[in-house]
Amino acid sequence: MSPTPPHPDRRAFLLLGAGAAAALVTGCGLNNPFDTSTTPAAEAVRNLAPDVAAAVTAVGRLRTNQANLDAARAAHPALTKRLSGLTDLYRAHLEALVAAVPDGVDTTPATAPRPVPAGRAAALALVGKDAAAVQVGLVDLAVQARSGPFARLLGSMSAGLAQQVVLLQRTPVAR
Repeated sequence: MSPTPPHPDRRAFLLLGAGAAAALVTGCGLNNPFDTSTTPAAEAVRNLAPDVAAAVTAVGRLRTNQANLDAARAAHPALTKRLSGLTDLYRAHLEALVAAVPDGVDTTPATAPRPVPAGRAAALALVGKDAAAVQVGLVDLAVQARSGPFARLLGSMSAGLAQQVVLLQRTPVAR
């Protein structure tokens, strides 16, 4: 008579089931097909591959700047034409990066757009300062990128923003 192969006992099934349930209940919503909630970008980047985290970071920064830019344009319609290049650039950068953001990661701005200064010159200066900060941030992300093509993409985005910052500073704003 040949020995019967060992079968998992009831305790093993119970432990396996409890472990799976615990993983579903306590697991991160990111990449969990049973969870429809979203994970804020700042939290999600800790669990992502470095280049994906960089894309998520860049998208979050661009969306925040885009919201502040839209608020400035709404407060000062006379600046709309002057800000059109930067508006188009933010849109193009987001189109290039948003596909790299995993489902379930929320890259919407964490806060409402900040108050816009009453003067057009001050509003324009603040938009330019925001763009310059994202430009430097894109340089940092490009340096840290592991993929050469992705680093070049971030670098070219940074160069585009640098150009827009110079253009915003070049012509004085009529009061």
